[in-house]
Amino acid sequence: MNTQLKPTLGTLHLWGIAVGLVISGEYFGWSYGWGVAGTLGFLVTSFMVATMYTCFIFSFTELTTAIPHAGGPFAYSRRAFGEKGGLIAGLATLIEFVFAPPAIALAIGAYLNVQFPALDPKHAAVGAYIVFMGLNILGVKLAATFELVVCVLAVAELLVFMGVVAPAFSFSNFALNGWARS
Repeated sequence: MNTQLKPTLGTLHLWGIAVGLVISGEYFGWSYGWGVAGTLGFLVTSFMVATMYTCFIFSFTELTTAIPHAGGPFAYSRRAFGEKGGLIAGLATLIEFVFAPPAIALAIGAYLNVQFPALDPKHAAVGAYIVFMGLNILGVKLAATFELVVCVLAVAELLVFMGVVAPAFSFSNFALNGWARS
């Protein structure tokens, strides 16, 4: 019996997962901040989040090479804080993995309902959940490849959007009520 881990995902897959998380945060989470913080306040916050992501990426990369283990945060916390610290990190990771997929499916259902008002968002959410769970059941490589394709399409869409709006960009409009919504 071979007990060694075999590499399944490549660098592009990992890039797609990481960038996909940030893009999905922009579409489904961060966008709520625009109305509260204003454009300039949100720009400052975005720089702070980008700094946090960068530090996280380098820290996690260092940990994965120093402690190669499939347990992720559980393994690193256990090594640093003992069994109880590992248990807490493992439970937090479990809670995230249990609640994140339905939350993402609900966000997709709500988004699709905005685009197609006749579509019940709960039915769309259940459909999205079944599709994504099916992809994961079929294999992590297939799921990561699907996410990579969606991520590349999203990046292309963002680049097209930037190309279309850039000629009409005006900093005075961008900064108008930039620190808080009036």
